[in-house]
Amino acid sequence: MKTTSCKRFTLIEMLVVIAIIAILAGLLFPALGLARQNARKSKANSECQSLKTAIIMYESEFSCWPVKPTKEGKALDDGDYKKLCDMLTGGNAKKMTFYEAGLGYDENEGMILDPWGIPYQVILDTDFDGKIENKEDAQEISKTTKSAKQEKLSARVIVFSYGGKFKNSSDAHKNLSKLSANKQIVVVM
Repeated sequence: MKTTSCKRFTLIEMLVVIAIIAILAGLLFPALGLARQNARKSKANSECQSLKTAIIMYESEFSCWPVKPTKEGKALDDGDYKKLCDMLTGGNAKKMTFYEAGLGYDENEGMILDPWGIPYQVILDTDFDGKIENKEDAQEISKTTKSAKQEKLSARVIVFSYGGKFKNSSDAHKNLSKLSANKQIVVVM
């Protein structure tokens, strides 16, 4: 009698291969999540810098801020931020574009959003002395930088993002001290 010897995978061998692939995938997914989070932080940092530059360019052109800040050291509220976004994206008297809003621009809201979908926060120097008083929101933000003990922060504009820990800016703002203590905020001064 003639026997044919065909090499085939047994069920056990196939299950071992599937288990190895599952273990490798389990090791890979957390690394991908971390890489995605780091990419979002990097994008937020770049957009904060671009937004800060656009605000300073506007101030250089018009000799005033795009919106009137309400209080030294306090971030703009949503209404003022919406007006700021409009002014920077061409809604000013000269129809000049200072910030080219890309994927982060929400046309329905009329705001520039961070990679997590929350509006950026902006603090402006109200008295044009090149320093922002270290109180209110600025005080919490300064905890993430080396200037936490200074009375005034050497900046005309501070732009920051809450870093994606909260779904909306009001929840994030309530927890600003926790975020700054854990250094989870993206800040450009």
